[in-house]
Amino acid sequence: MKVVLSVKYILSVIAVILISVLTVCFSVLYVNTFTNGFFYNNKSLILSIIVITVAVITVISLSFLCAHNKTIYKLSVITLSLISFALLVLYFLKTSGFLDKIDSIEDLRNYVASFGYNAHVIFTIINVLQVVILPIPGFISIGTGVALFGPLIAGTLSFIGITIGSIIAFFIGRILGYKVVKWIVGEETLKTWLNKVKNKDKIVLTFMFLFPFFPDDVLCFVAGLSTMSAGYFLVTIIICRLTSAFLSAFSLNGNLIPYTTWWGILIWAVVILSVVILTVYLYKNGDKLIKQAKSYIKKRRKSFENDTSR
Repeated sequence: MKVVLSVKYILSVIAVILISVLTVCFSVLYVNTFTNGFFYNNKSLILSIIVITVAVITVISLSFLCAHNKTIYKLSVITLSLISFALLVLYFLKTSGFLDKIDSIEDLRNYVASFGYNAHVIFTIINVLQVVILPIPGFISIGTGVALFGPLIAGTLSFIGITIGSIIAFFIGRILGYKVVKWIVGEETLKTWLNKVKNKDKIVLTFMFLFPFFPDDVLCFVAGLSTMSAGYFLVTIIICRLTSAFLSAFSLNGNLIPYTTWWGILIWAVVILSVVILTVYLYKNGDKLIKQAKSYIKKRRKSFENDTSR
């Protein structure tokens, strides 16, 4: 038993040191991609801070490993792993020129089109990363797809990519927990949305996912931290993402309702106003609606049981 424990301990120490070394290496690679600006001018200082930070986290991790405190040890290892992964992704995005191509539909379209036959795959991956890590507005990514592939294929690929990304975000929240989500989306943002959906997460999150006025990417992480079950989330996100992806794809160029006619503008105004009113109503009355629905279901169940018992 002692031999097994000592082997596990040695492997754990090696894993922590290896992750720490990789984090430093990826930091050096990423910082060296800058040829001007703040990062370039303060390269030595930034790398020194990174090395010291990684060293401190590594020492903390190994110390709590020795003290058999698995919670702090695992949190330290997860933190190092996430930092390392994020730096690696940023390095490839920076060297590929992708980060300079996400400001407009035209720039992103040219970037995706440059991959030729693999453009469909790249576009789908971008939609996955958009939910989890990339700061790309939804209208830019879907607009890029519409410009490249047309609304039907763009809607399909966007739905697939965004749904996969949403599921990943949900399980990051569900498995890795509050501290990791806080690191990804920011503490203030996370607290704000957790408070908004508190005690009424199912109905509120469902309509927030469906309507375009909410940061649904952040809400996927929030859903992972809520009481919403994985099964309920999966069904909800498939329905909502399917609806929003295709509505967006067919609406961007005025294919669904034109923007160039007075009646088209009037319809859009009515639709937007209706959605706003419905959203506010559902948010304010979510608890009451849930209680009424449960009461109705309970009454129907009793009525059914009474009918079958006769």
